[in-house]
Amino acid sequence: MATTLVVGDEAPNFDLTSTEDAVLMLRDEVPRMAVLLYFFDGEGERVQADLKILAGGQRKLRERGAVILGISAAKMDALKGLQRDLHLQFPLLRDDRNFSSQYGVGAASEEEAAPPALFLVDRHQKILWLASPVPSVEAAMGDIDKALQALPSQTVNYPKTVVNRVVDWWVNKIRRPRIA
Repeated sequence: MATTLVVGDEAPNFDLTSTEDAVLMLRDEVPRMAVLLYFFDGEGERVQADLKILAGGQRKLRERGAVILGISAAKMDALKGLQRDLHLQFPLLRDDRNFSSQYGVGAASEEEAAPPALFLVDRHQKILWLASPVPSVEAAMGDIDKALQALPSQTVNYPKTVVNRVVDWWVNKIRRPRIA
């Protein structure tokens, strides 16, 4: 049953096999980085164009503290071919158990492909931004960048003593001369 998620809701967890032959779980990814989820059906021109745009923005997203995961019900061979043909440096995940329905993403009928959707999930597994369906990935990238800029530092909730120890270790390790 499809649900409607809104900004601030907890993003449903999933465990899906990736094109890198690993099982990825959302709850394992979000503590380190924000996650941009791109839900798509098929391998059409729109999907290929969207994936190229995401690939082109991957470096900036990484600098902002986010990673990309593409999610589709397509067969794994098709996803691996798509990743290879488009030279994607981010994993595509096979939604073989219809986790996309928990995000409210799906086709209106079996004859139609579901329109692409984007969800930005923060490090607390809350939905920070969404577009379902997404009219244009290219236009959405600006909104996603603004949402990521508004995120606090990853260390904002760390106790000051922890931050000071890490900074002290890093400074002393670099400045300390090596004795042979």
